[in-house]
Amino acid sequence: MPEKRPFGISAFLRCKDEEEYIVASILSSYRVFDEIVVVLNNSTDNTRALVEDLMTDHPKIKLLTWDYECAPVGPGYIKAVRQDPTKSLALYYNWCLEQTTYSHVCKWDGDMVAIPPFDEVRGLLAANNMIAIDGWDPLGKPTVNYEGRIFKYDPAHTKYIDWDLYEILLHEYGSIARVEPKCYVHMKLVKRGWVHRDWVNPNDFATTPYPPSGSGSIGRAAPPSLGQRVAGRIRRLMR
Repeated sequence: MPEKRPFGISAFLRCKDEEEYIVASILSSYRVFDEIVVVLNNSTDNTRALVEDLMTDHPKIKLLTWDYECAPVGPGYIKAVRQDPTKSLALYYNWCLEQTTYSHVCKWDGDMVAIPPFDEVRGLLAANNMIAIDGWDPLGKPTVNYEGRIFKYDPAHTKYIDWDLYEILLHEYGSIARVEPKCYVHMKLVKRGWVHRDWVNPNDFATTPYPPSGSGSIGRAAPPSLGQRVAGRIRRLMR
């Protein structure tokens, strides 16, 4: 039987070249988390130095590395993982979970900046196994949705698996709370690397049902219907 963990929230941040917002991400959420596990995945920018600087007077931060190159989210993801299992996001995320130490964990990102309503999650922990939160996208794009980002650590009943386009969380939890106010700002599309790129929802390219039959998944927004996907592709071609 696994050792009982102390009550609290461990955040796990999977970071690759997040120097633009990593400090804001950590400082804005620091008051809510009991532990922040930052995992660098082949970062080549200044992320490590920035996190190490924060660690000098923010003792809740822990810095680790994951050296395997992960397959990109979107079409071809599951094929790449089957050809090389080390590219699996699920493998990566489950390992990250194992590095945490508190009763609940939070899938936090290096480009998410917490805003005051995020404080509400602390009061929901004791009575719920999972808490779903949503955020804002500065450009109004659908890069965010209500996602079960905070959940009780229980590897026997909760794990990430690989799906058609990315990883999803499978769980058997019944008590799920939902924080209605938006809890964070997702800065993904205002980073330098996205300035001249068009964001396309990867769900437009789904070829298999979501979530897998029998799962209790609550995660990224479910893919649209076939008709919606076709319409979306036509709109992109007409731009």
